[in-house]
Amino acid sequence: MIESEDKLSGKSEKESPNIVNADEVQDEKAQTEETQTDEIQSEDSQDKRKNAKGGKRKVVMQKVKTFFKKLLGEFDSALFPLDCTCDVCGEELVDDTRYRLCSECIEKLPFVKGHICLNCGVPLKDESDYCNRCQNQKSAFVKNRSPLVYDGEVKKLIYKLKFGKKTYIAQTLGALMADKFIECGFDSEIIVFVPMTDDEVKKRGFNQAELLAYEVGNRLNIPVLPALVKVKDTSQQKELKGKDRANNLDGAFACAFEQVKGRKILLIDDVFTTGATANECAKTLLKAKAREVCVLTAAVTQLKIPNE
Repeated sequence: MIESEDKLSGKSEKESPNIVNADEVQDEKAQTEETQTDEIQSEDSQDKRKNAKGGKRKVVMQKVKTFFKKLLGEFDSALFPLDCTCDVCGEELVDDTRYRLCSECIEKLPFVKGHICLNCGVPLKDESDYCNRCQNQKSAFVKNRSPLVYDGEVKKLIYKLKFGKKTYIAQTLGALMADKFIECGFDSEIIVFVPMTDDEVKKRGFNQAELLAYEVGNRLNIPVLPALVKVKDTSQQKELKGKDRANNLDGAFACAFEQVKGRKILLIDDVFTTGATANECAKTLLKAKAREVCVLTAAVTQLKIPNE
């Protein structure tokens, strides 16, 4: 009977679970909770880093998309311009043309042709070598040449460029000027444009002579150098006549670059009227030791005088 009780007691001891201390249970529970908290915090930190990287990646990708969208848009506009119309009449261009001009307007434009003045390039009505504007004056420049006469639609075209802020017109005029350059056999090495004062540029928003210079330079692969600086404010040349124009511009320009020394310069402007501006710019360039100065303008003024 005693043996049986001992066996039962032994069996009970073997089968009964181990008794665990309450403090140990609490310590293990605390460690588990701390581990879980660390894991959660680690996961949160990783998520934040991922989100931060993801946010930066999104910003970068958005900038890349915007850049390429703009680039492709400009490329598309260059190949397929939305406003493919004549610069003069505004009609849609249906035929392929070298210039942004319809065939009818090209026919109507007053191009320089026939016998011209050897100095300013204006068309002459007789066989004289020089027009009345040039026959009694000595120019600092070799000669001026222009594709157009400043009259009719050409006046309107240049007015829209200068005062209507239609800067795209410089592309058409620049193309015409580049073709005239080739036709005349100029061999200029550097292009320089007639400058404006900072206030004049700020008021207008651009210098039309500079726009034309870069259009011509790009087509002829001739570098453009902003060599001239206008150092004196002058009255509007169009308000003055004859000698007053020359006196008004006396000492108005300075040369800011030594690179003109020994070089053949092509001076660019929009309109040749009396030649006072071109002459003063040429004098300034020659003082800076330029080899020679030729002038290329979009249009030349047809003076209303008897022998022209």
